[in-house]
Parts: sequence; C-alpha cells; structure tokens
Amino acid sequence: MKKYPKLPRLLLDAFSLLGICLFFVLSPVIGKVPGSSQPAVKAAYVTEPNLPVQTGVSAPNLTAQGVFIMDVDTGTILYDKNPHLPLKPASLTKIMTALIAMDYFQDDSVLKVVNGQSSLGNTADLIKGDELTALDLFYALLVPSGNDAAVTLAENYPGGYRIFLERMNQKVGELGLKNTHFVNVSGVESPDHYTTAYDIAMIARKALARQRFATIVSTKSITLRSLKGHLYPLTSTNVLLEQPGILGVKTGWTPEAGECLVILAERDSHPILISLLNSKDRFGEGEKLVKWAYSNFTWQ
Repeated sequence: MKKYPKLPRLLLDAFSLLGICLFFVLSPVIGKVPGSSQPAVKAAYVTEPNLPVQTGVSAPNLTAQGVFIMDVDTGTILYDKNPHLPLKPASLTKIMTALIAMDYFQDDSVLKVVNGQSSLGNTADLIKGDELTALDLFYALLVPSGNDAAVTLAENYPGGYRIFLERMNQKVGELGLKNTHFVNVSGVESPDHYTTAYDIAMIARKALARQRFATIVSTKSITLRSLKGHLYPLTSTNVLLEQPGILGVKTGWTPEAGECLVILAERDSHPILISLLNSKDRFGEGEKLVKWAYSNFTWQ
C-alpha cells in the first residue's frame, strides 16, 4: 500500500486557521431563510404583564349575591363572592347575544325587523318592517339594551330564532362554562335561564376582545338612521359611563334577577372586569368595587 508523507505541522496549523476564518465569514448566512435577510431563529424578548399585588384594604360590604373581579391582562382573580352560584342574568344575556350575532353578521349586513317591535321591556322602539345594518342593530342591542334588537338579530340568523338560541348554548360549552344556560336572547325571566358572576365575566371578556363590541359598550348616546330613513336616538342604560376610567360594559334588571352589571374599568393602563348579579344597588356597589380594586392592588 502506498504511503503518503505526513503534512508538516506548520501546514496543518494553516489549514486550521483557514477553517476558523471561513466559519466566521459564512456564519451570518447559516440559518437564514431563503429570500429573507433575517435569520430563521433569533432571540425573542417578551414583556410579561405586571401582576396585581394585594395591599390589604378590606373589601366593601355588598348586597350583590354574586360578584367576580379579575385583572384582564393576567386573568388574576382580585375578588369573588359566590362566583359559581347560578343566578338570573336579566339583560346581561345580551352580551352573549351580541357575541353570536357578531360571529355571523358583517357590519353592513341588512336585517329586517320582523317581530322585534312586539318586544316588552327595554327597547330601541324599532319599527316593524324597517331595515337596518347589523352594526346599527348591535348599537340598538347594547346601548339602550333593546329587546327588540335582540329578537331582530336572532330572527335574521340562518335557521331563525331557535337556531340562534342553540348557538348561544353551544358557545357556552365552547367557552368551557358549566353554570350558564339560555332560553331566550334578551334576558326575560325563566326558571331555566341562568348564569354566574364568573361565567358572565368570561363571556364579557371574550366579547371585549372584539373591538366593535368594546366600542359600542363604551358609547353613551348615538342616533341611528335606518336604511328607510327612520331615526332612532339611543341612550346607554349604564350611568357609570359618565365617570372617567369606566369603559362599559352592560346592565340588566328584572324583578327576580335584581340589579345586574358588568363593568370594564381601567386606570394607569390596568384594566379590570367586574360582574355583579342580584344587587340592590348595582351602580353604587360597582363604583365602590372599582375604587376598592385600585386602592387594594398595585401592579408590580
């Protein structure tokens, strides 16, 4: 077998040096995605939201039978009282009604008032046979808490009112909620129509992820013009919108349900979500809870 002479040590050192140089020259290219000037993998820096830390201020006494308060950014529970006790939601039902309707209808979808004008309780005074865009009906649903708007949205849904209602209860399951069931779209009292302070807060949190929902529930007043030229002046049922830092969400009331309220509040870029069910003073207690939460917690 033919023997090859050994390479001189100096030559080996030269090859090693050449290899090191080539590595540093080519290394910026290695790992790049073709057609891109950026490496395929790079370091990422994620800013975690600040966690609320309790300072020890006592919670106020409340008449509400169900209460739930959470930090929106982190999901931290700030306070609860009977959070999983099934109670009547009244018009807080319309938060889920809005969620289902927004899942399907485009803002410019044209909907017709069929039987909504016959609704009792809070209404937007919709006129039978009138035509409005879905966006206008979302305002009519959430600003004055219009039962007629809730019925109109459901009746224009594919399959009609019954299928819309089925979809509401399907959504409950999709959200992983265990103590909510709907038998109508507006919150009319019924033995099998119920939710909890926790569940309705989770439904509201899901709805607030939609910018159009968040915009509508922060609206104090607006006048709509239907496609047939009818004007509908609307005023929010949520009087807390007059206060700074209150960004929505929804009110509800029936004799059996008592006073109900979901609040989105924000101070110093820290949003919190509050739900109260069966209160005797929803606005007074809601205001107390907002002040208490921002007095009792600091974000670190």
